[in-house]
Amino acid sequence: MKNIVVFICISLLNSFSFSQEQGKFTDARDGKVYKTIKIGNQVWMSENLSYKPLNGNYYAYNNEPSNVSKYGYLYDWNTACNVCPIGWKLPSNSDFLELTNFIGQDFKPKMMLKSAWPIDENASNNFGFSGLPAGFRDQTGVFRYLGIGGYFWTSTFSHQSFAFAREIGKNAGNWGSHEFGTNQYIGMSVRCIKVEADDSGSNEELDGEYSEREYEEPKKYTYSEDYTIKKGITEYLVYKTQRCIETQDDYYNYTDEYKCEPTKIESYKITIDIHLSNPRYDEAKINMLNLKTKKITEFDIEYVEDLDDGSIIFVFSQFDAPNQFILDQKSKTIVWYSEWGHWTETYFYK
Repeated sequence: MKNIVVFICISLLNSFSFSQEQGKFTDARDGKVYKTIKIGNQVWMSENLSYKPLNGNYYAYNNEPSNVSKYGYLYDWNTACNVCPIGWKLPSNSDFLELTNFIGQDFKPKMMLKSAWPIDENASNNFGFSGLPAGFRDQTGVFRYLGIGGYFWTSTFSHQSFAFAREIGKNAGNWGSHEFGTNQYIGMSVRCIKVEADDSGSNEELDGEYSEREYEEPKKYTYSEDYTIKKGITEYLVYKTQRCIETQDDYYNYTDEYKCEPTKIESYKITIDIHLSNPRYDEAKINMLNLKTKKITEFDIEYVEDLDDGSIIFVFSQFDAPNQFILDQKSKTIVWYSEWGHWTETYFYK
């Protein structure tokens, strides 16, 4: 009996706490009323945005208007950056990080609305974020993962046509990661966060903040003779690792969170050919020769970027979806990283 009383008291305290932090906001543009929730020092909309902007790209899942009332619209990145009402903004990756750090360990189920997810997700919605599995629309126009995954844009630019997004739902295909860079033309959900008084400024300043995030073609550079990737051909003899077990997703092979033991299962010769004059922005090719089967796979590289940590990213398209090869000379690896982080393949060289 005592345990039951304690449980009831805790439940009432939690209920009381949330009742003090909940609120409502009316979007003056269309009269839509959104529930809000204060989590830590942040105030979030606890519903996906469903505003129909005058300009930009937005989609109802499966093009069915009935999905908008529950799940909101799916916006491409440029539209998402400008779609929140005055006094609110598209959260940055850092805003999401502050949120998840406040929620703490195993934050995903604590952000998920109980009634909206499969039972194996263990959704608890402890903090009132009320995340929904609204799915997404890929850049080819195909709708995916309704009822399975929730995907939210951030305002944080990644590179070229990529921006960072956040994901919840362990069955969503990318569940090894909660943040990832992805194609800006994909349609995903928007959760607006209230602008703090000290960073709101005027409307002009807010617009300026957004405009600075728009992609601009980088300046051309000249490179020293010791630059890592030069015009011409560089070859790497590599071996492919055995795949990780499912519960230790391949994503971790790309981070320091978990390392698969590199069991050699196939050997390749990877040839990187920079065939125009500028190694950062001109075209390149990567060929993969399987030394056992003698099969050659060729990739047309669209963009090359070198990072501050010394690694180099080669961006290419496969089946109209962006992919990346990441060359890390410190760890002596070449990682093939898919757009959504569904999988990685890591190749080691000596």
